Amino acid sequence: MHRREALRALAALSLPGGLAACGGGGDGGAAIPPPAAGPAITSFTSDKADYQVGAAATVTAVFSGGTGRIDPPGLAITSGTPLALPILPAGPLRLTVTSGSTSVTRELKPNLAYRNVLQQIPMGFSRAAHVTATGAGGKLYIVGGEGGSSVAPQEVMVFDPYTEKFSSAGMLATGRFAHTVTALPDGTLLVLGGSRTVSGTPSAERFDPATGKTRAMAGQPAANRQYHTATLLADGKVLIAGGQVAGSAAGWRTAEIYDPANDSFTPLGASMQYGRWGHVALPLSGNKVLLYGSRPIVGGYAPAEIYDAAAKTFTAVAGPDAQSRNDARALVLASGEVLLTGGEQADGYPYQSIVRGNADGGNLRIGGQMRHARAVHAAAPLVDGRALIAGGSEDFTSRGVADTELYTPASGAVTQGPQLAVARIMHTADLLATGKVLVLGGNDRSMGLVATAELFS
Repeated sequence: MHRREALRALAALSLPGGLAACGGGGDGGAAIPPPAAGPAITSFTSDKADYQVGAAATVTAVFSGGTGRIDPPGLAITSGTPLALPILPAGPLRLTVTSGSTSVTRELKPNLAYRNVLQQIPMGFSRAAHVTATGAGGKLYIVGGEGGSSVAPQEVMVFDPYTEKFSSAGMLATGRFAHTVTALPDGTLLVLGGSRTVSGTPSAERFDPATGKTRAMAGQPAANRQYHTATLLADGKVLIAGGQVAGSAAGWRTAEIYDPANDSFTPLGASMQYGRWGHVALPLSGNKVLLYGSRPIVGGYAPAEIYDAAAKTFTAVAGPDAQSRNDARALVLASGEVLLTGGEQADGYPYQSIVRGNADGGNLRIGGQMRHARAVHAAAPLVDGRALIAGGSEDFTSRGVADTELYTPASGAVTQGPQLAVARIMHTADLLATGKVLVLGGNDRSMGLVATAELFS
């Protein structure tokens, strides 16, 4: 799941200026006219400074010397003519004015505030223990998991944050469970590992949302992994780490790198410090990755470690409960800090504590206590710096709860959030391009599949 770029608050770019004019001519020659002025932006404003998340907005740009475009959501704009946006994107609005090969930009970032409410919406399908990934245009893809039949669903579903509708995006070669999905820089999705429901299918496939088609890569992973992690690195490659050894309680110590440029999988020469599965992985600053926790494995548990992509090394680091915390929910806050909530202890009971760390993975520490212990829950960062923690099981029975909590990093305080319409476990929560959070699917208290989602705003 890769939200860091969408969460960072970007400073406004410096004001672009026009190209300098020049002129002159030789004795007896015709005067040389000055070149045409290049694109220039005079102003870029919104109708208000403050909005509620998900609200409509009107923006106006005054520019010259080119054509204008607003991203997101990718709309043309005419100079001096107000443009209505039905839903204001959460990140900075970028105005680009282009003439030929020359362009200038300016950014606008209105202030957003949450109402702290949930709105239930129908999905038209059921999913639990699925995997989500945010792709091009902010669309959220829902892949694999449990879909109500004896096999994992092959159909990839997609949620559009601007229309707030679900639709089909295409079909995989096979349904999957305990797999990973990674959105690649070109907009395609790397779908890897897990338990596959169609025999003879590749361990990894690359799904193209633009065509709805999937294909096997020229190379395939060295290990058939499940309950592993796959993390997009700053250079566009993917770190694939750990996973359960089939038919065993052991975790892989091996890791490999996927390069989307040539579809290759290359095992790393260095192994992880510890075998692990059911762990979490978070991208850090400096092109590093934090690997945290594990389910109980042969030979003990797995303390935290950091992978350094430049050095191609794994280094163990201290972290509270890292040896025994598994299936935690991990996220990157708006500040760039990392956060891990809940998860299971070795005895099956959930953790109540929250682990917090710096953007570089340093200073991993207890950052507070949730109001309730939780496992198989969901959590997502908010654009105002807080985090939403939703549903899950409060004990070892795996019966879901409808309770939500809001964590404020600045104070470490946790407050009661709105109640979910349906108690959920094995669901997901994702920050959308509009700033809303989509809480999707899962199992209810009777372990039935849930066919609704809820939008937090």
